Order: sequence, then C-alpha cells, then structure tokens
Amino acid sequence: MSKPKVMTLTTPTVRNMRTLIWLQRQKSVYSSKWDAVVTSLERYHYWDDQNARIVGMILLQLEGNIDDFMADLYAVSKDVTMILLPQSILSLKTQDFWSDNFDNVLNLDQLLESYPYLLQSWNGTAEDAISLMALLYRYNRLVDCPVSESRKAMLGSSFIVEQGILPQETWLITQYFQHPDKERAKEIRECLVKNCACPYLDRIVLLNEKNLSKEWKKIPGSEKITQVIIKRRLTYANFLQFVHDQVPNNVYTILCNADIYMGSSLSVLWRMDLKERMLALLRWDDSADGEEPVLFGPRADSQDTWILLSDSIKSQSWPYATFDFPLGQPGCDNAFAGHMLRNRISLSNPALTFQTFHLHNSNVRNYTKKDMIISDLYINLVPTYLIDTKQEQVPKEKVQAMCNELVTFEVKSSSISNEITYCTMLEKEGRYKWEPTVENHYFEPAIPVYRWKNACVTPNGLVYDPYTIYVGKHVEEDRFNYWKNATVDIFTPLQSAKKMLAIPFPDTTPFRTRSHYVLQYIARACRLLQDHPDASFWVVKGMEEYLRQIGCGTLPAIYFDENTACWAEEVVGLLPCPAALELGREDVSMLRSMLRCFQSKPENKICTVILSKTMTYQWIEESLTPYLLKKDPEWIIHMVSENDAVHYDEIVGSALCLVDGDSWPLLWAAPPGCCILEFQQELELQGECQHLCHVADLNSWVLMLSKGSIIDVQEQIMLQLEKWYKKNFIEILI
Repeated sequence: MSKPKVMTLTTPTVRNMRTLIWLQRQKSVYSSKWDAVVTSLERYHYWDDQNARIVGMILLQLEGNIDDFMADLYAVSKDVTMILLPQSILSLKTQDFWSDNFDNVLNLDQLLESYPYLLQSWNGTAEDAISLMALLYRYNRLVDCPVSESRKAMLGSSFIVEQGILPQETWLITQYFQHPDKERAKEIRECLVKNCACPYLDRIVLLNEKNLSKEWKKIPGSEKITQVIIKRRLTYANFLQFVHDQVPNNVYTILCNADIYMGSSLSVLWRMDLKERMLALLRWDDSADGEEPVLFGPRADSQDTWILLSDSIKSQSWPYATFDFPLGQPGCDNAFAGHMLRNRISLSNPALTFQTFHLHNSNVRNYTKKDMIISDLYINLVPTYLIDTKQEQVPKEKVQAMCNELVTFEVKSSSISNEITYCTMLEKEGRYKWEPTVENHYFEPAIPVYRWKNACVTPNGLVYDPYTIYVGKHVEEDRFNYWKNATVDIFTPLQSAKKMLAIPFPDTTPFRTRSHYVLQYIARACRLLQDHPDASFWVVKGMEEYLRQIGCGTLPAIYFDENTACWAEEVVGLLPCPAALELGREDVSMLRSMLRCFQSKPENKICTVILSKTMTYQWIEESLTPYLLKKDPEWIIHMVSENDAVHYDEIVGSALCLVDGDSWPLLWAAPPGCCILEFQQELELQGECQHLCHVADLNSWVLMLSKGSIIDVQEQIMLQLEKWYKKNFIEILI
C-alpha cells in the first residue's frame, strides 16, 4: 500500500453571519443566540429579564421625567455596548455631563461626520437608526427591522434583511455508554450533565447501542435528550445518515465523543455561515481540579468535535460505506476530515477561540496503535482563531505597477571577514540577501499598485472596508503581517477624502520622526502622486511648510493621527509585500528633484556628522575635528540633528558623512559619490542604511563596533575612522 498523503490546512474562520435583531413585542420566545437592540428603556428591562443579549440601545425620546430617565439610562449603560441618542436628548445635559458619565454614547445626528462610510445622515426614524447601528457594528444580517431602499443600497448586496425568523436550533449527537471503569463512567456521565445544562443546546441525540434511559432520568435538563437505539458502536456513517434522514433543515448538528462537553463559546455558532463548511475542533482538556482548561498538545492534529449545518449533509448523497468506521480510534478524526473534504466540505479548526472541553483524567483507554483507521488521505487541521473581518489578499480592481530600476553595488566593511559576517547576519533576518566581495543587484520590475472603492486607510497605511481587510499575498510571512500592529477598530473615527494614498508599514514608526517620514513616506507618496495628482495623503503636523516648498502642499491636508483612519471614495496604493518594502533609486531621485539646494556631486572636504547619543557635540569638537584638521586643514565639519530633518543644506555637497543608529534617513540629501561611514553594533546589525546608500549611489562602508560604554564606542569609532581614512582617503578626492 502506498504511503498516505497528509494535507495541512490553516483555513481561517470568519464571523460572517453576525445577526442583530430589533426586540419589540415579538410573541415568539427569544433566546440569547443573537445580538439585540431595543428602542426604549421599558423594552430593555423586559428583554433583559428574558436573558436577551442586548448590545445596543436607541432612545429617541424621553420616558418619564428627565431625572428618572437619566438615572435609569446611567444604570443600564454599564451593560450595553452602544447607545445612540439624538441631539434633542443630548442637549438636555451639558457635554461635560455626558463625557463624565458615559463612554458609549454616540450622537445620531452627527454619525456621518465621524463615519463617512455611512454615506447618508440619519433620517430621524428608529428603523434607520437601527440600520446605522448594524453598519457601525459590521453586522451581516438584520432581523425584524424594515430598512429603506436607500439605506439597503448602502448596506450592500451581501447584507441580509429578514423578518419573523428565529435562530437555528442546535442538536448535539453522540453515543452514551456505561464504561466498566467507575471513574471513566463518572467522567462520561458528567459530560452529559454539563451538556444538558448548556443553554445553547436545544436537543441531545444519543445514538446508543442499547437502552440506557435510566442513566439520565434525574439529570436536570434531560428533557433535551432523545435516544435512538442503533445496536452498534457509533460510526461517522451513522451520524451522517441520521442527520440526512432525521434532522430538519437549518439545524446546527454537533458530533462529538462522549467525553466532550460544550461551554459558553458555543454562542459563536450564530455568528457564522456554515453552509458547506465543517468545524473540526481540537479539544481543551479539563483537569477537573479548578485549574483553567488547556488546549490539547503538543500535537494539534486531533479533533473530537465536528459541527455542520444540517443542510450541508442533507443536500447530497453520501457513500456511507466510506465513513463506516467508529469514533474514538487512532486516526479516525484525520481520516474523517479527508473524506469530508473530498465531498466538497471546507474545513477549519478555530479552536483557539471556540472552546470544547474534554474530561478524561482517569487515563483509561481501550485502543492500541493496531486500531489505527487506514486512509489514503489524512488532514492536519491547524488550530486558528475566529476572526471578525473577512481577509482578502488583494482587491478585485485592475492592478497597475511601478518599477524600481536595476542598481548594482558592493558591500564594503573594514575587512573581508567583517563583510562576510555582516552579510551572513543579515541573511538570517530574511530581508537582505547580499554576497560579500562580489557585485550585488537590486531590481524590482513590478511593484503592484492597487485601487479600492469606498475604503479606509489606517494610520500605518493598510486598507480595509466595513467587512474586509486587505492583507497582501505574503501575510503568512510574519514580517508582512502588518495588521497585527494596526490600531483601528470598528469605532475608530474617520477623516474623509475624495481619494487617498495607501503606503503600508509594519507600524507607525515612520511618522514619529521627520527624517523617516520624508524618506519612507513622502518619497513613495510623491511617486504615486505623479499618476494620481488628485490624491490626498497623511500629513504630519509641523511639516506643512516643507511640503509646500517641495510642491506637495496644495491638496486638502489629511492630518496624521494614530487615533483616526481615513475613509475615501477611492484608495490607491500598495499592499504589504517584498516588492513594496524597499526604496528604489526612483524614490531618492524624486526627493532630490524637489530639494532646491541639492548638489549632484560632493564639494571638497565637507564632513557631515549626524548627531546621536554616541556622536555628540563634545566628541566631535574634542576628537573628530582635531583629527580631521590634522589630516587636512581644509576640512569643514557640519553637524546635523535628526530632529532638524528639513535642514538638508548641511548635508548637501558633503564629501564624507558619519552616521550611527537610526539617523540614516537624512542621507538621501548627500550627493552621489559621497563617502558614507555607518557604524553599527555587531550584535544589532541592520541593512536599511546600506540599502539607502546603494539606491542613492552613495559610496558606503559599514563598520562594526563592539558593545561598550559611550566612551568605549567613541574610541572604537575614532579607531575605525583612522584605519578607514588611511586606506580610503583617496575615495574622497575622486
């Protein structure tokens, strides 16, 4: 027999059927399976007594006198996520009153100002206010609330509006049995007790070998149990056939082992669309000693619970013989997953969020390796998180591209061994793969430039719309998973623009210093502006005059603020990927073309030092200046602070620049051919400065330093400089 295939899947699971219901005076019994909104304090108290999951409240008029109303509102506000009030109510109290007592109240009349993607102001009705709440919360379905045609168009074609429906029922299907070991039997019975108590389970079906009904007669909640005698050990085929033949449509069906019980996280079922999908869940082990449950490990290729919508089973014919192997044997879970995949059921394992609990501390087991279920395909389902927003790699709009032309360069240091060490250490980081002692090349022939309609841009340049985030094609590489540092959420206030540029970064570091902002953001923005001159971009306050000087200050300013994002009718820009990561010669040329004082070649004997914690004024005056003047009295020493990022005239025309740390972004203003000495700690090597030098046609060396005190490092810098000058001073004169 040929070796079976093992397929590893990391399929994401999205809460893509989040439902909001307007609770009024419905006659049907409501459960807490859906989120709810109410439109009066009276209805809040009524439905709260019914254990409804009320997340929002919309109040359009006073109920009773103002003091009682405010006292009641204050009391219930602690248990409600969002409260929407019109200006007519908000004006009854001062702004200080509202800010001091409430942190979850929004002004209905001003929603559009903070959330322009709503597209239309509130029309004054309760129905439209609920529709706005559904949009703000990113719900996918609205129940028992009429929606106007104009608002429907804004909600989008994928948004569902329904009337008079109820949440799906949930049936748990397993096999109960009496284990000969008393401790093991006690664990299995305890799981049945816990499942009977679970409020999210509507029915428990026991497909038993024999009648065991006396075992659960006294268990609270046992009226949920239906026993079916199948006279054999439960197989996956029994489960599929029972659901296919006996379970109604639109029912969540859960198959699990007898030692599994459900918890409160089962409530996430009603936030997902499970059509043609199966959740196959890794268990959380319950030690039964009061300690927190632990996700089963170290191996994660195991599942004990399987959840499907009954329609997915009832809609097709099943090869029952293929599935006729019992639960609880080695390999059964992976084989079952493989067979389901072949029957066009997609698989995911969101066990990092969705907890199902395993009670097996007796350590009694009744199988061996020879009981292994044989299959030609096994599925290893990697545990993942449930996510609230759909993830797309790229938008559907047509892609354009820009190019970074070919650049050739050599990596130079104080010795060949140091060049080898430097290149080797950088390669381990995965970003720069350079070779010592030979000519290297940088070339990016096609940097994708994407377009979006009605989308938002985060402070670090990522793109999203109300229901989707765009992650790029390299999100599986941790260095391109920029969303993990994004600071936006569904309530982040939005500035607005007609058209906005998107230039992604891992975080907002490039906006914290002027030099990084100009080099890493403005350079790329100006390149995009050549093709999109009507686009806006993030403007750091205090940089307006400089941007006007270089011709980028004529558009409406979208001021950078880490606590906001920007919504635009059109977004143009980049996504996280290797191609978009690095600056090119074109970026540097763009900045140089806008710098009026830029010089295309060095002036004789100007040395610029970019100040840092190590290269200080005192060190320059006491050590560096005397050394250089001794070598040649024509040397002129310039000192530049990184904080003076717009004062590039001190760098322009330099023949030699000294830099260490993170102050290298200023170097683009140096003329081609300028000698750059970059000093780096040998344990903290990075390649960004050298890459800038390569694409800016600067003549650079990286000189490595040992760790030490500031005085020790200053002495090392002088020693390295003396050696370099002795060997390479002729380079300055070329």
